[in-house]
Amino acid sequence: MGDEKKPKVGVWPTVKPFVNGGVSGMLATCVIQPIDMIKVRIQLGQGSAAQVTSTMLKNEGVVAFYKKKCSLH
Repeated sequence: MGDEKKPKVGVWPTVKPFVNGGVSGMLATCVIQPIDMIKVRIQLGQGSAAQVTSTMLKNEGVVAFYKKKCSLH
C-alpha cells in the first residue's frame, strides 16, 4: 500500500558506480605515486626514506613526487 518503493529514476543510479570507480582510481594514483617515487630513489641508493623525502622536498619541491623520471644527481 503506502510502503511500496518507487523505482529509481534518472541517470545517476546508473552512472554512480563509474564515477566512484574513476574518483577512487585518481585518488589512489595521487597517494601511491609519491610513495612509489620515494621507493625508486631508495632502490637507486639515494638514502633512507626520510633522507630521500627531505632531499626531494628541499631540492625539487613537491612537484618532484609526481615527476615521471627520476633525476640522478
